[in-house]
Amino acid sequence: MKRALLITLLLFCCTTVFAQSITINDLANVANLSNAEAHNYLTLGKKFKRQYLQEVDGHSIEHLNKIGPDNKEETIVIGMGDRLPSGTMLRTVTYTTVTSAHILNLIAQAKHSGLTMKMHGSDAKNDIFFFDNDFFHIVIFLNHDNISGSIEVHQKEYLGLD
Repeated sequence: MKRALLITLLLFCCTTVFAQSITINDLANVANLSNAEAHNYLTLGKKFKRQYLQEVDGHSIEHLNKIGPDNKEETIVIGMGDRLPSGTMLRTVTYTTVTSAHILNLIAQAKHSGLTMKMHGSDAKNDIFFFDNDFFHIVIFLNHDNISGSIEVHQKEYLGLD
């Protein structure tokens, strides 16, 4: 009995220590938010902190790192996107990690969250997964060396019926 409890406790601790800080739904939610709202969403839970701000083509791009001893393990970039003629901003959120298990977990989450996989292919460097729904286009890159990867969540213009 004590041995089973010890094993369960060790598994729980290891899962907590190495768990990723964000889900596919979190990334999609962040893509719907303004820069200030996205910053608050990511930093209020004390999971990420601002690494630096950058101005690119009139956009304020914010780079955030995971808080903790492995703070370079997970990075999120917010503030990128395309402005439509109507003035609406279609945002892009980029997540990068040096832990392939995080990317594999996010691929599994995308498959089970109702997103449609449009394509699975590869190039010289990455396995590439395209997921899509009415609101987002998600591109997942997993390096062939299975060491790192990234995810780009692109907000789509939704033309719904009122």
